[in-house]
Amino acid sequence: MFKAFTTSLRTLIKTFVEQYAKNQQIKRELLAQRGEQERLWREEDRAILQAALAANRVALEEHNGTLQRAAGVSYLTLRCHEDTWTFLARAAFGVWEPGWTQSTRDPYDRVGPNASRAAHFTANPNLPPGRITKADGGMQDILLSGHNLVLLLDTLREATTAEITANGARCKTLYDRLASFTAKLDPTAPPGRTTGILWRIDDSLHSQYVSRPPSGGSGRGTATPLLRKVPSPAPAARHHTERSGSPVQ
Repeated sequence: MFKAFTTSLRTLIKTFVEQYAKNQQIKRELLAQRGEQERLWREEDRAILQAALAANRVALEEHNGTLQRAAGVSYLTLRCHEDTWTFLARAAFGVWEPGWTQSTRDPYDRVGPNASRAAHFTANPNLPPGRITKADGGMQDILLSGHNLVLLLDTLREATTAEITANGARCKTLYDRLASFTAKLDPTAPPGRTTGILWRIDDSLHSQYVSRPPSGGSGRGTATPLLRKVPSPAPAARHHTERSGSPVQ
């Protein structure tokens, strides 16, 4: 009976050892599979990131042509939200606050930066009183010289190389809106055709989202607008031919 017990114990121990070894092998295989899957995910994420970064970048040859065309502009009127302009001005000129309508200090008007803050401008954007017109809804018109436009484009192009895709995507969109203006320039055309241009950074909704369809039933019903119309600024004493940096209905 003792011999049978010993044999049974040995069999039990052997079975336990074999099962333990098998479980350890399965564990190692699962860890290896997990490591391989995580490696594949990292490679996939890296490929997607590199593709996104590449999509945000602007080729040097294309950028050089854009700057050459922008340098010949006298001025144009840019219409955008004040937050958009604040981002652009801080990036290109160093310091800006949403409430400012000028960059140079006027001793009779404290709207712009004071002397100590104005000293921190990396480049003076040269926007004295009258160059920015505020409107409802945060929209505003900014009179940009060709010099301002070159600085903005160059700053945005440099920022498109950011490793943070959100920053690169934002700067690429703004760059494209401004570059689409320069793409329409014709150096051989008679001068004076850009001084009355109003260029917008104001992407709009598709028409199907602007109005509700007619109500059902026997009556025709009327389309009800979903968007509240907000008046945009129109600088006095200047007649603008409106253009848009993006599809706007």
